[in-house]
Amino acid sequence: MLQEVVNIDNDIQQNGMFQEQLSLWPFLNYVERTIAHEGTDMLLPKLAEAHIRSSIAANGDLQQDNVAAFAPVFEMIYHLAKGVPTDKKVKWALGYPIPDRVFFGTEDFYELVRTDFDRVNTEQGHRVFNIEFLNKQIFLLLLERFYDMPPLGAKRRYVKRESTFSKYYELLIDFTFVDVQTTPDLPILDLSSIKEKENIEYSDIEPILDLFDLSKFTFSGFSILTFVDCHQEYVTESLQSLINNLNIFKGQDGLIKINEILTNIAYFQGIKTSFYPILKLNDAPILSPDLAKDSLLLADDFFYQHYINQGELYQYLEKPHILSYGVEDGLETASTNLIKSLVKTGVSSYVCFPLVHNDTFVGIFEVYSKTGVQLTRNMLIQIQTFYPLLAQLANEIVSGFRNELNNIILHRYTALQPAVEWKFNQVAAQYLGEVLYNYQQPELEKIAFKEVYPFYAAVDVKDSSYLRNKSYREDIQVRMNYIRNLMDEAQRTSQLEEEESFVKRFDEVYEWSTGNNLDHYLLDILAFFQEDVPQFLDRMEGKYPEAHSFLRNCRKNLQYSYKEFNSSNESFEQSLKKLNQLIVKNMQEFNAEIQQIFPSYFETFRTDGVEYDLYVGQSISPVTPFDLRILKQIRVLQIINIAKIGAMTHALRSKLPIPLETTQLIFIHPNPIDISFREDERRFDVEGSYNIRYQIIKKRIDKAHLKDSTERLVQPGTIAIVYSRNQVARELRTCLQEVIKLNYIEPEYEELELENLQGVSDLKAIRVRIKLNETNTINP
Repeated sequence: MLQEVVNIDNDIQQNGMFQEQLSLWPFLNYVERTIAHEGTDMLLPKLAEAHIRSSIAANGDLQQDNVAAFAPVFEMIYHLAKGVPTDKKVKWALGYPIPDRVFFGTEDFYELVRTDFDRVNTEQGHRVFNIEFLNKQIFLLLLERFYDMPPLGAKRRYVKRESTFSKYYELLIDFTFVDVQTTPDLPILDLSSIKEKENIEYSDIEPILDLFDLSKFTFSGFSILTFVDCHQEYVTESLQSLINNLNIFKGQDGLIKINEILTNIAYFQGIKTSFYPILKLNDAPILSPDLAKDSLLLADDFFYQHYINQGELYQYLEKPHILSYGVEDGLETASTNLIKSLVKTGVSSYVCFPLVHNDTFVGIFEVYSKTGVQLTRNMLIQIQTFYPLLAQLANEIVSGFRNELNNIILHRYTALQPAVEWKFNQVAAQYLGEVLYNYQQPELEKIAFKEVYPFYAAVDVKDSSYLRNKSYREDIQVRMNYIRNLMDEAQRTSQLEEEESFVKRFDEVYEWSTGNNLDHYLLDILAFFQEDVPQFLDRMEGKYPEAHSFLRNCRKNLQYSYKEFNSSNESFEQSLKKLNQLIVKNMQEFNAEIQQIFPSYFETFRTDGVEYDLYVGQSISPVTPFDLRILKQIRVLQIINIAKIGAMTHALRSKLPIPLETTQLIFIHPNPIDISFREDERRFDVEGSYNIRYQIIKKRIDKAHLKDSTERLVQPGTIAIVYSRNQVARELRTCLQEVIKLNYIEPEYEELELENLQGVSDLKAIRVRIKLNETNTINP
């Protein structure tokens, strides 16, 4: 045992505010209570009581300047507390009542704290004991002693830094033998807020701390400080924290944090570790130089020698298992060429743990030595306790990396479809590889597909703009009538005299709401109801108190209640929603059918109806043989699908709040086109000046009229199929005959010429009538 005063960093700041006194009386009183409670036959406590009393009689109570005289008493206190310790290196000491200093303790305690020993901040949480603040230990003691709070022991962690690694300890403070006295004016605290609150911040407890004047408290006795090994617990918590907050640790910060934890997992002199999460793309791991710098298996030379062309490393990563060499007898795996190659790297002892999470291989964890140190069974057992968290961490990193890959695609491209996913992954992986290897200003390759055949169709809602504006107008008129009634009542009681500006504003809005250009003024009308009307009601309430009931009614009626006062517009929107849900569902079923025939790119667009683009071609799926006969098969299915949609939307009319009608349109472009992905619009578009004509026609034909007529091409109950070449007409008639036999359309159809559109001429169309009342009409 040693006697020496040493400071302990416990986040306590004295500043002369504390009144403290070393004393043995709290301990002596405790011993007397123990004897009285347990009986007089307790020999050790009785001997301790006698010895302490004689020591106090001879030297006075314990004080700073007579500590040496009580060394035998301290030894006795140690053995009363510890008995005969099995751990001969107990780190135990006696401290002052305010535990920022110790004065007597074991040699191992002093050896631990003298050099390279620092307090580490605990992970921040949301409970009282997770929040760090000055003199925290003292405040927690006072809450326990005077306010019936349960013991709020907080974790105080310390690190002992050695040459190549660190070891972590936890400080346990025992205040049993510290008496605390205070003045009568003890502050009254309302602790219900922190007792019941789930998440607590420092701002929640700061008002409580401000009520305490620590100089009003007197502390006497001594504290007992013990350091215990918490290395495994600390590393486990660090790993768990890293997993929970992986999004915070990016780039170099993340690598530093991971390497720091890995070093502490194997805190044996001469042992190194390597942790590598594995994400495979195109059947090969994506290698990061920073993560793989300590890896033996994934070092550049070793990797390319044993992985490429399905070498042994390829086979190992396909069917991973524990790989070991130069470890304690009985733990080595059979010698292979892979092991022999590892030995050539200079390794003397080696183990590779494959990391598996939810039956998925997600990475490797290597432990090795190049200094002759042998990995033992006990070392490996200790290291293997971290296996589940390492596997979880690897899985989170792999998932995060995959998300980065997806983010590149989603933010630079669009949501992936299975048919084209391979192309996006190929380009994004190449880009990520360049980023990982710190290439200067890497660029994403352009996503393009050459010579694909387009299919286009649209189902639109007839007169949708007119019907939407009609519903808006009806709802606005309902609200305007409520306000007019209020204004008439105010006028009758002379309360409207000072509201000239509001009256003018009302008349202006009323004129907009009944005029022909309603959609142009919708935002202004909305602002009137959201800004002007509430202010008007507030003014009326202030100077017209007898009309409070009337005003309250008016406020209620003016609320945007879909059930009562937004009924017209809500009816329209609900009708449109149900109609579009039916259309999209059937279009998706069509897409599913097409994907079974040939992997293709399919994309829908929402307007007041729904339209889609479908692209089919060899470049979209290079590994699937493409045959031009597929095009006719798809065309027949397209006509059937649009006919089904037309019949079903017709049947749905009677079930809608507003009986909306749809028109159906198909455009046939016979030649292949090139498409590429446009990042600005996040969708595929045509490439080349010739192909742009295809897009122009698509945009304009829905408004087309028949040649020399005012009749619109698209009509409810029909499908308008637009084309420009006679060759298409011959093939189209063959397709229509197949659909007619299946009873989806009427046998007779119209062959029409269309008016010239801006920049487009010589368009033709076939208009067919959908069978609306036959068995093919599926109940929606």
